[in-house]
Amino acid sequence: MTTGTRAVKMRLYCSKTSPYSRKVRMAVDELGLTDAVEEVLVDPFGPTQEFLTANPLAKIPTLVNERGDALPDSRLILEYLASRYPGLTPLPRGLRRWEVLRRSQLADGVIDAAVATVLEKRRPEGIRYTPWLDRQAAAIQRALDALNTEASFLAAERPGVCEITCGAALAYLDFRLPYLEWRKNRNALADWLGAFQQRPSMQRTQPSPQ
Repeated sequence: MTTGTRAVKMRLYCSKTSPYSRKVRMAVDELGLTDAVEEVLVDPFGPTQEFLTANPLAKIPTLVNERGDALPDSRLILEYLASRYPGLTPLPRGLRRWEVLRRSQLADGVIDAAVATVLEKRRPEGIRYTPWLDRQAAAIQRALDALNTEASFLAAERPGVCEITCGAALAYLDFRLPYLEWRKNRNALADWLGAFQQRPSMQRTQPSPQ
């Protein structure tokens, strides 16, 4: 969509430390869309009215496309971008499609559990719910074990949504939950991430230490 000769940029409401945002930012980079997407940094816990208008749920990321349609949720945004712009490896057909989607879901589950852990640990120590933290840690470990057995199916070149999600998930564990030492006894997955982290999209979306 254009106004006169000026292209209308998409707007991505995001945070540079959010793994959900990083998934989308990586995809934007991989697709060569950085000049077409304006990043708008927001705090979902102190949202602006502009952001709430785009996403009443106050969740990041949210993409407002060229038509002005607001797309909440990283999975929806990735599906939109992958369907409109060439560059990511598409989902395969047949039974392999469900295998890739299952790996993506496991990686998304790791992100969900890791973010839930980070938020719980922000509560005062006396009211943190330890069984909840233990449950999230166990879920992360089980999912990583499953992904480790299938690491050979993860591509390092021309990634798809699955690889982007796995990369964001594992990097977030390094960033926020290093004490989990997730690489222990998971050499295949660790080796894959080591190679994947060399991609420019991973380098350019690396959050600053806090």
